[in-house]
Amino acid sequence: MLKNITYRNTKLKKLRTKFRSIVEEQKNKNFTVIILSILVGLTVGLAAILIKQITYGIENYAVSFFPGYMLFLTPLVGLLLVTILNHTAFKKLSYFKGMRSVIDAIENHQSYIKFKLIYTKVISAGITIGFGGSSGMESAVITSGASIGSNLGKKLGLPYQLRTLLIGCGTASGISAMYNAPIGGFLFALEVVMPSFSASLLVPLLISSATGKILFELIMGENLRFDAHIDNFSYHSLPYVLIIGVAGMLTANYMVKSYSFCYRHLARLGNPYVIALTGGAILGALIYFFPPLYGEGYVSINKLLHGEEPLLWNNSVLANSIFQPFNGIILLFILLLLRPITTGLSLAAGGEGGYFAPSLVAGGLMGYLIFKAVFLISGDVLGLAPNTFIFLGMAATFACVMRAPVTAIFLIADTTQSYAIIVPLMIVTAIAYAFKSYFEQRNPLIKVGHSTLKMEKFIVNHINLNDIIDPVNNFVNENATLRNIIEHFSVHEHAVVPVIDDNSNIKGIIELKKLRTLLKDFEAYDIRTATEIMETNFEIVNFTNLRKILLDNPSLIKEQYILVKKNDTVSAYVSKYKLLLIYNQYLSNPDLLFGK
Repeated sequence: MLKNITYRNTKLKKLRTKFRSIVEEQKNKNFTVIILSILVGLTVGLAAILIKQITYGIENYAVSFFPGYMLFLTPLVGLLLVTILNHTAFKKLSYFKGMRSVIDAIENHQSYIKFKLIYTKVISAGITIGFGGSSGMESAVITSGASIGSNLGKKLGLPYQLRTLLIGCGTASGISAMYNAPIGGFLFALEVVMPSFSASLLVPLLISSATGKILFELIMGENLRFDAHIDNFSYHSLPYVLIIGVAGMLTANYMVKSYSFCYRHLARLGNPYVIALTGGAILGALIYFFPPLYGEGYVSINKLLHGEEPLLWNNSVLANSIFQPFNGIILLFILLLLRPITTGLSLAAGGEGGYFAPSLVAGGLMGYLIFKAVFLISGDVLGLAPNTFIFLGMAATFACVMRAPVTAIFLIADTTQSYAIIVPLMIVTAIAYAFKSYFEQRNPLIKVGHSTLKMEKFIVNHINLNDIIDPVNNFVNENATLRNIIEHFSVHEHAVVPVIDDNSNIKGIIELKKLRTLLKDFEAYDIRTATEIMETNFEIVNFTNLRKILLDNPSLIKEQYILVKKNDTVSAYVSKYKLLLIYNQYLSNPDLLFGK
């Protein structure tokens, strides 16, 4: 066993050495990054195509293949299988939850993501959705792509910022391949994954996203997720865009509250297997009466796009016309209300998946419902097709749920090839997100925005810790007079000196800046002692833990002094001046983070 580990480590060192020699031979270092982005794009693209075809095949045929009573059992079986996996084979990886965990890995774990996550989430999400769970498969693609990028960077010994860039490339190519949306994938990585906009990010992310798209078309052909598109748009219909924007914001808020409701109430059951059985049973019962709730839901949206609304109710008792008064509007409204609840049940009961697909499906249902309601009331929708309402509803809801308004615009335009509605997409997304931001600011319980915190964490991960600490050469006793302290600073060139008691315990800090304010008080030179002028708001940390402490609370350096211990001895302190200087340097020029 030890020989195998030694052999693998030796082989890895040789790979890194060879890679570094190749890089050093290149006159333009950006060429290497481009090659790596292509490699990540190809690998993740293949994984995304495989995942999509398996999941889409199961979802597309399962509802029509299985008799009605099987739909009651399949979600229960799926959630139970995933729960068993997450408490046995995948136990050490069950904590990882899609995009949220990817961001956490970038911010708090030096962009290291475990290798097994390349396939474990694909398996568990595939079982969840294949057996009827109402979540999104893109969560598994994002996790898999991020893990591929991270582990490639790790194997080649790349620095933190390049590992992060490859994670972004993996995410971009995964979304691009899965949704046939290269611009949407690129923008999602730039808007959600990367810490800030930087010109040096554009080329690798674009190339990786394009690679996923090209690979998809070479293997699968022109196969759109939503195989319908809009050729024109009448600007006389803009009032409806406003309605859809507001409705998208309300739909998104309802979805978030539904998820919270399901998590809160299922968690009270305690035992994970009881939770899986209970959640699966409720989910199965809902799917039995409402088959469109099965799986991701894209099959149902495509039926609506092709005017096949009656087919939604195949294998359901609700297919009878007596259950569909007002042209089916009531049933569609109930379906819209239930969709977020089934997603909450699927994930709270132990299933895997994300909120990407549910937001698109719920938004599409909302848009179609508004179309039917307007047509039923007035009989006039100013020439708009139901598909336009569906696509605008998707964009508005997705923007609010995923907090990615720019991605929402181009993801829908890419996925549907409906570039004729790009302006309405921009308007509906802006309206939805503006209303969302307004209500969040009015509610103090809702936390709004974390972009500054994310950037600070990225910088802390990037910097060399030795660049922000200064040495501590000597200490002063707590009984030392002001005169002694002044003499000490005149001999030793440092800005901070720790104060110790007779037992060498550190009791406080004296900063040169504060001492300067006391220099004119000549009468106090032999009266005031170190105890009277020292600051007691300090913390002693081990150098090995310093990065983690700064990551957990990036603003800590502004609030107190940090002494650094090496080999069980305090030998340095964190320089506020140096750290803030680095912060300002990178915040004003993010390209520096990526080697520009």
